[in-house]
Amino acid sequence: MSKKIVEFREENPGTLFRFLQYIAAKKADLFELERHDQYSAEALKSADAALFSFEQARLLYPSLQVLPTQVRLMECFDFYLPEDKKWYPRLLFYEAIHDVLVHKARDLDIRVPAFIVGDGECLRIAAAVCTELGYSEIYLIGENTVQLHREARLLSRGNLGIKFKVLPIEELTIQAVSASLIINTIHLPSESELLKDLSYFNFMNTGGYAFDCHLGNLHSELMEEAERAELKVLYPADLLQSLVRIVLEKLKQSDLVTSSDLQQWISDFKSENSPSV
Repeated sequence: MSKKIVEFREENPGTLFRFLQYIAAKKADLFELERHDQYSAEALKSADAALFSFEQARLLYPSLQVLPTQVRLMECFDFYLPEDKKWYPRLLFYEAIHDVLVHKARDLDIRVPAFIVGDGECLRIAAAVCTELGYSEIYLIGENTVQLHREARLLSRGNLGIKFKVLPIEELTIQAVSASLIINTIHLPSESELLKDLSYFNFMNTGGYAFDCHLGNLHSELMEEAERAELKVLYPADLLQSLVRIVLEKLKQSDLVTSSDLQQWISDFKSENSPSV
């Protein structure tokens, strides 16, 4: 029996939702998918799960009655799942980033810092994953340093003893700190100065990991540069695969999709969504 997933997002459909549509067309009776520009309790009545953009979740967050610990600490969510006839907010993005790093980056050196690039919820979540992995020093990198200082304060509340430091972009390539992990969480256009600065990778330890977590970067120029710099690379497709696997597990549909099928569909989806197409 297919499961109904609704997405609440004002802008274009999210990459995860579009990929779920893609595989629903490949495999009948897997998902029924529905989109709404704004949250609607009525739309939720017939759903088995719901996806939220962080913008939509931000509007709903203050009215939530039940907050799991992780959601409360992060002050955000991106997924709704029913339990005992009640809807609970969850963080798929957190689970998926953690899953990829645990299974594909087993030799991370947590004795040196991690660098997180971005802003808002995505940066906050990626930084929190790093604290769970054991990092004690995390640098937040982005264009809005005022916002980054806010994120650092919020993260510090739930992570005593962890140092969250804001690193202005203009200091990225000249500072003396070396990192074992860099996670990008934002779209990086080809012409952006930030992409150019990051692509030097002179701030990375030999054998370090680069992970692009922005699903809009399926063809990630930054990760291509990371490969040239001989770093260990984790692509947005790795994150997408983990997200779908988690959704299937939560909806008790894991046995309906094989790992090989999922990998092939992601490869085909990525090809069909090439920038040149």
